[in-house]
Amino acid sequence: MAIAVARASYCPVIPFRLLPRVENLEIYKIQPLTRRESKGQERDSSLPVVGREGVAAPEEDGGVVTRRRVAGVTIDLDVLDCPVCCHPLRPPVFQCTVGHIICSSCLEKLQDNGKCYLCSLRMVYSRCHMVEHIIESIKVACSNSNLGCTARMTYYQKEDHEKGCRHAPCFCPEDGCSFSGSTMMLLDHFSISHKWQSVKVTYNMRLAFCLQVGTSMVLVGDDGHLFLVQVVIYSFDALLLVCCIQPHNTGSTFKCSLKLSRHQPRYSQAKKFLMRSTNLRDGIPGESLRLMALKELFSNTGASATAKVGMVLELEITPQ
Repeated sequence: MAIAVARASYCPVIPFRLLPRVENLEIYKIQPLTRRESKGQERDSSLPVVGREGVAAPEEDGGVVTRRRVAGVTIDLDVLDCPVCCHPLRPPVFQCTVGHIICSSCLEKLQDNGKCYLCSLRMVYSRCHMVEHIIESIKVACSNSNLGCTARMTYYQKEDHEKGCRHAPCFCPEDGCSFSGSTMMLLDHFSISHKWQSVKVTYNMRLAFCLQVGTSMVLVGDDGHLFLVQVVIYSFDALLLVCCIQPHNTGSTFKCSLKLSRHQPRYSQAKKFLMRSTNLRDGIPGESLRLMALKELFSNTGASATAKVGMVLELEITPQ
């Protein structure tokens, strides 16, 4: 019996295969076994490869493993925090010889000690590029995704993003109402649930409308910003409240010019101020908003909560 052996240069160990005696011997190239076949497992090529928990596993093509994106992976985000300061890890990340991780800011504070914070061994810290690669590759969703935010960012960027996320919730200031949502959701809520009137306003242009005690009006700016105008009654006085509704307190970003006037009896009052921003979480914070005292409003009105006072409000909003 003749023995024919074909050995691939890239496969150091291949079992010998015995061939029957034939007149014209053909030499066959023996292909290397795939990892699955080497373990004695056979798979129907028509079936998809499925890994643990139904997740698609890497496929092998000619002995080459092709990576596939896996969905539905969960991770305990606490492992992405520095074990010393408990803040999210961000590059550069360092490790001791044993492998204990520390962030760069904590390393600067502890490196004079010359010992690892955990194992107390004297050692020199080095960059941990593998952990840096992991934290850069993990993307998380914004906490305001249910309010319309579609942004995805690295875990250590999440807090900074949410501090300025325009989809963060604002709140309804009405007593007994617990609604919260994005500014656009809040605008719909004002209109549908409380029947508040909304008016589009163009920046740097004066808007005039009749004022009514006890009512609220929402002004919608060119860029979608909301401005709340309310006339509220306190005892024998009334106040005109004006504020910008924003999810974050960004300080004074708009300048407002107000003028109140009435012909009979003659009355006029004007004021310019920097408008404050609020998300209305605690209602309308009167102490932090510019107020105009309107003592003349009650003359001949009977102090009704919805009395028409014959006052004209002229308002102009200018972005800073």
